[in-house]
Amino acid sequence: MDSILLAPNVECVIESLKGNDQITQRLIQMGVLPGSHLHIVRVGPLGKTVEVIIDNSESIALRTKELKVLNCKVTALPLIAVKSKQKHYRIRNFLGGWGFIQKMQSRGLFVSDIIRLRETDGYELIGKDHQVVRVGRGEAEKIIVEPVDE
Repeated sequence: MDSILLAPNVECVIESLKGNDQITQRLIQMGVLPGSHLHIVRVGPLGKTVEVIIDNSESIALRTKELKVLNCKVTALPLIAVKSKQKHYRIRNFLGGWGFIQKMQSRGLFVSDIIRLRETDGYELIGKDHQVVRVGRGEAEKIIVEPVDE
């Protein structure tokens, strides 16, 4: 389980359950199965519990030791949580209101656009027509991206 999964708005697909048989059995009884989609809603104040939604169903709370049993493939995450060296991402969603969406569109960023990340101190996105767009930390929390195979 990567630490990246301990961030709100991260989505992944559970590939397998590994490790402790007792915890694995408990997760299976709760409906946490390989192939299920997991969405992190929020992380507890001390990081020991995480609220998740499994397969767009009801939310449940899992302990971090239970999350460590999950072998997940990340399918979407906030731009602020991107830590990999991969450079190409597709914008999946904007979490802000209508004003935020209009602001992003006026800067040339649209849902389903493929963007390239530039390694800098901040967040620089290279969109269509090689237009460079700088976004702040607050904006990066509201831009949900998914990895694209290069």
